[in-house]
Amino acid sequence: MVGINVKKFADMVNKEMIGIDFTGDNLKFVHAVISLNKVEIAGIATRNISGLIAEDIANVVRGSATEFKVKNPGVISVIPSHSVITKNIEVPSVDPREIKEIINLQAGRHTPYSRDEIIADYIEIGTYKNSYTKILLVIIARSLVKKHLEILDKAGLRLERVLLAAEGLAVFTGKMLKIENGDPPVNIVHLDENHSDFVIAYKNKPIFVRSIPIGTQHILAEKQKYEVKFVEELLHSLEAYQNEDIEKIPNMLILTGAIEPVRELEDTLNNSMHLPVKVLPYIKSIPIAAEAGRAASLAKQMSFMHIIAALFSWDKLKVDLVPEEIKLRKTLEERGKELIKTGIFILMNFILIFFIMVTGIYFKGLYLKRVTDRYQILNEEAKKLESDFDRISRIKAYLAARGYSLEVLVELYNLVSDELQLSDVKFDDQGKVSLRGASESMSAVFTFVEELEKSKYFKEVKTKYTTKRREGTKDVTDFEITGFQEGRKI
Repeated sequence: MVGINVKKFADMVNKEMIGIDFTGDNLKFVHAVISLNKVEIAGIATRNISGLIAEDIANVVRGSATEFKVKNPGVISVIPSHSVITKNIEVPSVDPREIKEIINLQAGRHTPYSRDEIIADYIEIGTYKNSYTKILLVIIARSLVKKHLEILDKAGLRLERVLLAAEGLAVFTGKMLKIENGDPPVNIVHLDENHSDFVIAYKNKPIFVRSIPIGTQHILAEKQKYEVKFVEELLHSLEAYQNEDIEKIPNMLILTGAIEPVRELEDTLNNSMHLPVKVLPYIKSIPIAAEAGRAASLAKQMSFMHIIAALFSWDKLKVDLVPEEIKLRKTLEERGKELIKTGIFILMNFILIFFIMVTGIYFKGLYLKRVTDRYQILNEEAKKLESDFDRISRIKAYLAARGYSLEVLVELYNLVSDELQLSDVKFDDQGKVSLRGASESMSAVFTFVEELEKSKYFKEVKTKYTTKRREGTKDVTDFEITGFQEGRKI
């Protein structure tokens, strides 16, 4: 069984995907269900589309999707090697950005098309002489991809990626056979109905790709003729790889695809090639529904291996032949979705915070009401006690100050000398004191003021006026002294 890397599938539960190959006379349709921990092939179908226009092909695709009850799938288009141009070149840079710019500028030189008529991508093979990068350049006609986009759009499906079959075969085969990155390259020969893919894979990626225009139909029709031609094509392809001086010589030839009708080809290759041959029957090595397995077995001359390989490893494939404008639109849409998600997340946070605050206020209000109800009687009793205490305090203050005036008068009596006579003594509610009288001498008045200032009952004592007058044979001084009581008021 194949070990499946589900890292990118962790958030995809029962996601449906469709892999399609439009490039031959027969449309190949593979339906996969991706769950949390596995990928299962749920349906396989093939339809003859020879001579059909785009709208008719769209109806065929729509019918296949309806037959398998597919809802909102991701769609990938898988391109075999006979529909692309591949070139092994060296780029004078090791910077990925510079490499991409060089390819964008020079890709048109490797094809008979203008730059606007092609889509180019590449696979990095390795660094050469510390300043050059070996790459596998992949070029496809833009019109072919646009045709696929048009068909799927009319079928109500949205194309996510356009993948190179050779890359899927390299990754998937490496996983199935547990080929480590440090192992020598392997030669993968994928046999299909009318064409075969010759792929040299190293470190689970294709480093040399060539299309061979011989398939199962040719070998079944004229076995002796086409077996010889097939072997010759394989040897020429292997020789072309060696001449390119890309990597080491492969240590194994893996024969896969539509091999059941031509099993004798294994013996022919063992006798003709200088490599050990290993046959890889892919249908028996993957999780597949019984009905899908029967459909694949009935179409013995056709291979679905390249589509299945892409579906199992599409998240690891580097080459994507979707036009740049479509990629840009998809990126903008994804960013828009992320912004919407972020906006919803922020809104939900605000709602949550608001809910928490309102809930807190509500429960605090309930607690306050409960406390208020509980202590309402105590508050009323406390107010009554406070009122009684205030009344008692006033009474105590009144009783404490009731004899204070007498104490002041006693103090005045003690301070007044024989030379002074007080004719008018006044106290008001603010504690102000006014003393009027007469004295035989001015010094007696001043002495009296000094005594009042020293007294604990008076403060801010001042002489308001002194006036001399004649009374009989004596000189008398009239005076008025003002001040304030110290301490309690009357």
